[in-house]
Amino acid sequence: MTTALFTALLIVGFVWLSRGSGRRLGLTGAAGLILAFVALPFVSVIAARTDQGIAPTALALAGLYPGLWLAPLLGLVAFLASARANERVSGVLLTLAGLAGVVTAFGFQQGTDRFLTLRPVPGVLEVTFPLVLAGALYLLLLGGRPSGRARRTGFLVTTLVPLTLMVFLFSGPAAKLFPSLRGYYQLGSGITAAQSKLVVSDWALDISGYLQADIAKRARDWKDTRAKLSAPAVGTDRAKQRKDYYDLTDEANLWRRLPGDVTPLPQAIGSPADMPPGFGPGPAASDAGVRRAVSRAQEYGFQSWTLFSVLAFGGGLIALFRRRLLAVPLAGSVAAGQERRAELSSAVTLALVVAAVAAGFHSTGFNFRDLWVNWPWIADFFARSVPPNVAFLDEVMKQMLITINIALIGTIVGALFALPLSLLAARNLTQNTWLTRALYFVTRTFFNVDRGVDTLILALVLVAGLGLGAFAGALAMAVHSIADLGKLYSEAIENADQGPIEALESAGAPGTSVVRWGLLPQVLPLFLSYTLYRFEINFRVSIVLGLVGAGGIGFLVQETMRGGQAHYAEAMTAIIVIVLVVNILDFISAAVRRRLV
Repeated sequence: MTTALFTALLIVGFVWLSRGSGRRLGLTGAAGLILAFVALPFVSVIAARTDQGIAPTALALAGLYPGLWLAPLLGLVAFLASARANERVSGVLLTLAGLAGVVTAFGFQQGTDRFLTLRPVPGVLEVTFPLVLAGALYLLLLGGRPSGRARRTGFLVTTLVPLTLMVFLFSGPAAKLFPSLRGYYQLGSGITAAQSKLVVSDWALDISGYLQADIAKRARDWKDTRAKLSAPAVGTDRAKQRKDYYDLTDEANLWRRLPGDVTPLPQAIGSPADMPPGFGPGPAASDAGVRRAVSRAQEYGFQSWTLFSVLAFGGGLIALFRRRLLAVPLAGSVAAGQERRAELSSAVTLALVVAAVAAGFHSTGFNFRDLWVNWPWIADFFARSVPPNVAFLDEVMKQMLITINIALIGTIVGALFALPLSLLAARNLTQNTWLTRALYFVTRTFFNVDRGVDTLILALVLVAGLGLGAFAGALAMAVHSIADLGKLYSEAIENADQGPIEALESAGAPGTSVVRWGLLPQVLPLFLSYTLYRFEINFRVSIVLGLVGAGGIGFLVQETMRGGQAHYAEAMTAIIVIVLVVNILDFISAAVRRRLV
């Protein structure tokens, strides 16, 4: 929550200082609040087993936490009213929506952990995905307001393709292909009296079995970790101790106990509401569908909710009290209407982008605290790798030469195949006959497929088929370079001046002469520039290919790192050589490209 608050305050401060549009910022927050309420995981819901847990949306919890409705409803009102209301009215509504969102977030975090039952809502994702696709197709095909045949074609595609997808997702084959899609979206409701009895009886069994013993064990772990942290340690040992420390702290926070607290848990509870915070229902209750929402177990939807709430609140205040740098269009004018439509559409777009970025941070586990926790290992690595092992330089240079050759051969072979294929992939050279148009389609498809398969994946397949060594790496590099260079070459050909080409064709020159004298003199400098640039990229990629057994200095770095602390100095030698050679090749390539183009 702290990160979301800090990020939002930075954005609001920047808009305030730059005298930007507060209403646009506030509308982004309002749209994001609605999106976070409906679509983003809010907090964790736990059960007896980890595979029974889930992270529902705020909408799924709103039946048990009615206060969650207030902020998104105010955000919806502010968003709809801003289509007609003036900036001051929009500012008031956005400020109220943002304030409600912030208060709700803080209140929910300190609130009670509720027991609930989650029930799937069929058809939500089966309808949502086609609607999202329809919106994307509309923006792509009809956003520029085409006319005539293009408009009719765009309308048909925008309508028929999402409908076809929807019909497929509701079909039997889709249920077999995507079994988790059906009933993925769930809504929460209260538990029954029978389920409450199971919660109570499970607690009596668990407390006599392991719960109190587990509390005591974690208190001992806390004491042991604190003692180790006060003693000298470096590297992996210190990183593990710090990780244990923060894990125990986080768990104590969910239980709302001080770390190391051994206060006895209640031996019996009269109802589920008497269960201490942070503990999930027992096995029997969990199998009966009982779950518990842990209000402090925040998911990225909770963080997004906080961020959007502050954006709405701050944007509303800016709209109320900070005059924009650019003059506001007169109310009722055409310019005012255009600005409002632009604000609404950009707000929705920005909210979707922020939500996608938040999901990306969550899925990658991006966390600055983990970097801080593991910093002792990183510091220990650098301490043990200095000074570099100069005696290892001879072997490093041999492997570096292999790496350069992998990139060089891969680039040259790729360019040799890409050059003729690029002629078939250029639209302006392949529109005369049905055969050349078919070749154009086939070549372009090959380029797209080839570019879609990463060089590292190709190297893994070729290493498995050809064995370890530089040949597999060079071949993977060449195959991928064909598509990348072919696409760049074909675009250069399409942008070439058609005058010399048409003059030679009108004079009756054969096709080879047209290409030789009318096309190549124009595009050859670009071809050489693109090839050199591709060589730079291939060299960097060839270092990574060594990690999967494709030879070169990457393989050497992997082996030295596997050797443990005694070989850190050798790994540092290789890393320094890599950095130096990369910079040297970049300078040489840039100088040559400046002379060519």
